[in-house]
Amino acid sequence: MKKKSIWVVFGLLVLASALPAQSIEKPMVTSSLFFWTILIGSLCLTVAAIVGILSQSKAFRNAADNIARNPASADSIRGLLIIALALMESLVIYVLLIDLILFFVKWGNYAVK
Repeated sequence: MKKKSIWVVFGLLVLASALPAQSIEKPMVTSSLFFWTILIGSLCLTVAAIVGILSQSKAFRNAADNIARNPASADSIRGLLIIALALMESLVIYVLLIDLILFFVKWGNYAVK
């Protein structure tokens, strides 16, 4: 399962790297700071979302298994699960907010040389 998910992530990253090459009208300067900000920000957001989804599914699977084994402790397990899922989701939202801040900064004529 891990090997398959690694190949899926690798395939998505390869496909995402070809997206900037789709424009025909105006060629993008590949050394601009804005380009690298968009590329690295989108890759970080993709990785954060994938890791967040995988960790949430693992937490839910373990909580459901523990509730099935010991139904008397369902209330405490459910409370801890909700707190853990909220914290995991907040990390992905923080990455999204940082990316949005980086995307909307007016970079001007800065370029990496």
